[in-house]
Amino acid sequence: MVLVSPPTVLVSASELLVIAFAFITLLGDAWFVLVGLAALYWIGPRYVDDARAVAAVCVGLATLGLAAVLALKSATAIPRPAMTPVDPSGLPLLLESFVGGEIQSDGFTFPSGHATAATVVYGGLGLLLSVGRKRLRYAFAAGMIVLISLSRVVLEVHYPRDIIAGMVLGSLLIAVGLAVGRTKGRFHPDRVFALGGIASVIGLGVALQGGHTEEVLQGAIGIGTATGGVITWRQFGDRLVDAPPVSLPLALAGLVVAGGLWIAGYAGVLSAAGAVAASAAAVGCILLLPLLAERRYKKGKSETVEA
Repeated sequence: MVLVSPPTVLVSASELLVIAFAFITLLGDAWFVLVGLAALYWIGPRYVDDARAVAAVCVGLATLGLAAVLALKSATAIPRPAMTPVDPSGLPLLLESFVGGEIQSDGFTFPSGHATAATVVYGGLGLLLSVGRKRLRYAFAAGMIVLISLSRVVLEVHYPRDIIAGMVLGSLLIAVGLAVGRTKGRFHPDRVFALGGIASVIGLGVALQGGHTEEVLQGAIGIGTATGGVITWRQFGDRLVDAPPVSLPLALAGLVVAGGLWIAGYAGVLSAAGAVAASAAAVGCILLLPLLAERRYKKGKSETVEA
């Protein structure tokens, strides 16, 4: 009689749940949100008329949300939960680093930055984008907010109170941001960026007072992002809205440049002043790229006519 060994289980049910929510929480990571909004800003006008203005407003809302979280986290300075749902070293090699990064519990816990960012960004997109039915947009936005917020508790990097506070804070910021950034159907992203700049200055001050080095750097990046957004949109806003969609190769190049500037700021290789300048240049790169696309389009059209 031949005994057959039972199949080896690569991951348990609890580990599979953590892996699933690690991918869900990824949708609320700052870098993912900014990449998604940049793609919508550059390529979205090809499919949705108001995509560019809405994306710019939502970048401003994201800046405002992260700045408000920075100020509150620096003021409260409450440590994150001292526990992890799984041991990443026991997971398959391809998932070990990814899951380990998502359950990393450095920094402060109140309120949840993911819950706040998900609320202002996905909530803002659901409210503002003129695509599909309102009920479907609202339901999708609500689902994303709840899932991303819930993922922070499942991954044990936040307490329930943190995600509730983040969703409430995000809702309040949307209300304030849209009251300032939309008048008579017209969007004013520069005003939302300005709110983000004010909140970043407050957050920087609180972080300095508390001696929180990492939060000071984040405050500097927020100030730079807000400053670049205000200056760029006030100078070129009307032209940016009317500019053509950005091609995929140009968008990828813009992503590399803007991403590199933000990474340099977050990596701590720059001074606070350097982080301000780099983040201002990064958001300027994102916002101004359609003008480069417009220039290339006009040049190509001119050469075609001459030929």
